[in-house]
Amino acid sequence: MKIQLLLSASLFMFFSVNGSAQEKNCDVRQLQVSTYDFVLTNLDSIKIYTPKTNQITAALDLTEAGAIKKIGYYTNYGKKEQKEVKVWKGLETFVKNNFSRCPDSHFYNATEHLLQATIPLPLSKEGIAKAKKEVESEPNYMTEGVGKTDVPGYSKFKVEVKSFTVGQFRHNKTIEPVVKEGTMDAYRSKMVRLSDIFSIAFDVVKEGKNNYLKYTLYERVDNKSQTVTKEGWRPIINNKVTLSVKGIRDSHPGVRHINEGEEFEMNFEISFPK
Repeated sequence: MKIQLLLSASLFMFFSVNGSAQEKNCDVRQLQVSTYDFVLTNLDSIKIYTPKTNQITAALDLTEAGAIKKIGYYTNYGKKEQKEVKVWKGLETFVKNNFSRCPDSHFYNATEHLLQATIPLPLSKEGIAKAKKEVESEPNYMTEGVGKTDVPGYSKFKVEVKSFTVGQFRHNKTIEPVVKEGTMDAYRSKMVRLSDIFSIAFDVVKEGKNNYLKYTLYERVDNKSQTVTKEGWRPIINNKVTLSVKGIRDSHPGVRHINEGEEFEMNFEISFPK
């Protein structure tokens, strides 16, 4: 999965001053709001160690495994006067520690998986409040921690495929709308066949009181299953997960009939009816 995206807001993991257990939440919209709360609480400290400016920009390079490869902070980002600057150590530590809490997974922004991001951080109370309000007003935004669900072992599940396409133009492959139901084998679904060539398998992962979905979407190519995309740490909210994702499929060098750089777009819902 390889998407480069410019964000207009912050992109960090949830932070707690008292050091309590954290959620492995990779949805950047919720993480943005948590970051604004953090910056607002520590605004004086951040401003002391930052050149006089109304805004700094964090530029991040991310791995597909959910880790930071590089991060820099800049004033006048994207302009002739752009300059890399040092920031408050507490902010650096916050970013580094909290990104490591989403291991072995993509970060995503609503639908796009992220490998690169530039993130403006306003350094005024008014700017933070405005940025936070913009994120919270986005469609389908849900406050972090709301609607947590505990999925027992051997639960019934339902996979609803609303749309799916991989490839381009005359060579694209699709899954027709379909609903599949079954029962988990403890916390694993086994392989769920969605069409003649596509299947999905998923697990419910428990960390403390939090339940997450980890899934892999497969395509059968030359009688072998090859991954299209996979992801971990999707929070299960109100007994379901909506997988509305678009990006570039996983590459498989040397495998015939899979073209590198193929785009895909999927809209699935996986639920655990009670």
